Amino acid sequence: MDPICKLANAVMEGNMDMANKMFETLGLKLTQEEAKLGGKHLLKAVMSKWINAADTLLQMIVCHLPSPRKAQKYRTSYLYEGPQDDAIAQSMRECNPKGPLIMYYRGRFFAFGRVFSGTIATGQKVRIMVANYKVGKKDDLFEKPIQRTVLMMASRVEYIPDVPCGNTVGLVGVEQYLMKTGTISDHPDWHLI
Repeated sequence: MDPICKLANAVMEGNMDMANKMFETLGLKLTQEEAKLGGKHLLKAVMSKWINAADTLLQMIVCHLPSPRKAQKYRTSYLYEGPQDDAIAQSMRECNPKGPLIMYYRGRFFAFGRVFSGTIATGQKVRIMVANYKVGKKDDLFEKPIQRTVLMMASRVEYIPDVPCGNTVGLVGVEQYLMKTGTISDHPDWHLI
């Protein structure tokens, strides 16, 4: 952190002699437009050249996060509150696109979440279970069709027919039933995630 703090302080305090020495040491080449900047704008330009957060984060995800198929083998026992030997837990562990639908939701405007098992599709009738749902009760349980399934990539939103397990998806038509989090399924014997 020391080099980052030193560079940030030099740029923010306008100490360009020290900042330019650090740019040279780090091999940072500024464009003419960037060299005219000052304060926060210059710091942002320098940091994006030196430590590109988007590339660094993407590289970390690719190199260190397991695939959904691998991760769900050991995460299902932490995620799923139901019996670990039932069809839902087994389907989640296998990341089975043909299994019962199980999706965890967190978001607003679109219901956005990860599909752990099965495939979710536009027009599919699902059961929506929110935080206080108890197995066998009707409180906090809603049955509604999915109006649209949405692929969300950065600022792009693309409507698609269905999404198999292992992926994240945006849903239209169920978000009003979900306050913060919830579980969506098409299986009658399901538990909270």
